[in-house]
Amino acid sequence: MGNAVLREVNSKSLAEQAYMLLEEKLVTLQLQPGALVSEGDLIEMTKIGRTPVREAIQRLAHQELFQVIPRKGLLVSPVSRSAMLNILETRKPLERLVVQRAALNAKDEQRSGLSAIARKLATSHERFEEFLRLDHELDVLLDACSGNPFTSAALAPLRSHSRRFWFYHRAQIQLSDAIAVHSQMARLVARRDYNGAQKASDSIIGVLERLVSGVDLIS
Repeated sequence: MGNAVLREVNSKSLAEQAYMLLEEKLVTLQLQPGALVSEGDLIEMTKIGRTPVREAIQRLAHQELFQVIPRKGLLVSPVSRSAMLNILETRKPLERLVVQRAALNAKDEQRSGLSAIARKLATSHERFEEFLRLDHELDVLLDACSGNPFTSAALAPLRSHSRRFWFYHRAQIQLSDAIAVHSQMARLVARRDYNGAQKASDSIIGVLERLVSGVDLIS
């Protein structure tokens, strides 16, 4: 492999690392909604070079987690009712497709993994960060089971916005309903019951829709 190709591979790898670090900081509110930050701030935060961070910023801006303000910097996108309603409207049919394909295509070891996540979710109770971690693990495994990278790519930013929404309103949330439907969906996919899994997926979106309606959001 030539030096130019190696540099390109390393750059892509660093850009992915920068993206993952910044996405986590956005979702967990270490980068507060409405805050104004600079490219230099994010370079210092990630300890990664300018070019990979710039690529990550462009990707996050495309996903509407950052807004580029000319001559001022980057605005961390606010959490808004209208945006979340649009996100959930878009996310619902895509999640149905993923769980259907996952239920039909998952390998035995993947089904075992889904069952394990279902059991962990059932015992996570009100431990919010554990729930979000398991929610993310479930998304990753469902994507792998479904085998459709285009659906996964379309869902990734919608899920990031949703997890950020959970985090933003964590003090107002009782997790019992969300935990129950996530655990149920994982079990149904593991059992190849794609019809039941799609209904459980709709119920997950329904929990979020009720949360949007029941909290005071930045408009």
